[in-house]
This record gives sequence, structure tokens and C-alpha cells, in this order.
Amino acid sequence: MKTTEVDVFFADTRDHDCDEMVGQLGRDCMERLARITHPCRREQFILGRFLLRHALRHKHGTVAEGWILDAASGKPYLSGVGAPEISLSHSRELVACAIAPVAVGLDVEYCRERDFVALAEQICGPAELRHFLSLPVFERSLGFYRMWTLKEATFKLYGRDNVQPGNPMPLAFHASGLRYQYFWPGVDFFAALVARTDCTLCLKVHPPSSVRSK
Repeated sequence: MKTTEVDVFFADTRDHDCDEMVGQLGRDCMERLARITHPCRREQFILGRFLLRHALRHKHGTVAEGWILDAASGKPYLSGVGAPEISLSHSRELVACAIAPVAVGLDVEYCRERDFVALAEQICGPAELRHFLSLPVFERSLGFYRMWTLKEATFKLYGRDNVQPGNPMPLAFHASGLRYQYFWPGVDFFAALVARTDCTLCLKVHPPSSVRSK
């Protein structure tokens, strides 16, 4: 049976001096960073770019000179000959990067107690909401995060410019050439990865990375 292999890498902002890493960013990244004012978001952005470099070196042995990181479609992507597909995600101190040979979307969420019913009413279609409300109360936390991360990962695969935010989204993966997988990237974190493939999805989750700035 054919498989599609996807690599997922993680890093923790608490393990890195992101301020020291700023000087190694390219001009395009510096311009985007200048528009981010929240300290936590700045750290996520900085570490995310270095985690991507680390992941590319680990997977491909190098970062090709012609591979350019862009976000013109509403999501970060690599352009250039032979460039792999990527997806970036972050939640609190955790930053994640997926690398694949096919279009991919990754979402990581920190799990905490919330008003799950109110949130489900905002993001669900009628059938999805009925299914969610049918879950026992003790299963609703995991049920919500499974639903939320899968929707967010799908948004990231398509690019937010191509999906109407806030609208219910059909997730008929078996008929749409998409495959997905859930996993726990760390304590209190839950994640979903969606890939555009008809093959079996083979997810390789790497241990937390120590990312070098040079």
C-alpha cells in the first residue's frame, strides 16, 4: 500500500533566546516581524522561521538557495524548484512545522477548559453540532479539540483566502482526496494534520528540537 510521509517538528520558545535570533532573520521576515507587537507572538514568529530551517536541513540536508518563504496565498509556503510543502502552527510556547511532498495543513492547540458548547455553536454546521451535543459531557473537551484542530488544519491546507472564515466546512475526507491524523505533541496540547493525498498517511513526529540560530 502506498504511503505519504509527513514529518512534524516542534520547538519550545522557553528553550530559546528569540531576541538573540532576530539578527539572523532575512529582510522579508524582519518586515513582517515589525508588524507584530505582542511579545509572545513575536517569539512564536521568530522561532517558527528557525524551526522551518532546522526541519528543512534535517529532512533535505540543506535549504536550497532558490527556496523562498512567502505568504501571498494567506499562509506561509515555499516557492522554488523542488521545494516541499510546509505548514506552520503555534500555541502558547509550542511552535510546530510540518514538511511534506503534498499540500498539508497543521494545527496545534493548547487544551484548557472553555465553554465548549458556545464555541461549538460558532464553528459547527447543524449536523456537526447535533453530533457534538450528543457526546457525554466528559467527552466534549476532546471532541471539541478534535473538531477545532481538524477545521483549522483544513483552513491552513487551503489557505484562509480560499475558505470563508467562521462558516461550517464539510469534512468529507474520504471523498475529497484528503487524509488526516490526530496526535498529542505534548502535555496539554492536541494537534491535527491534514494532507492532500489518496495514499495512507504516515506521520513522523520528531522529538522537541533545539534550534540553532546559525
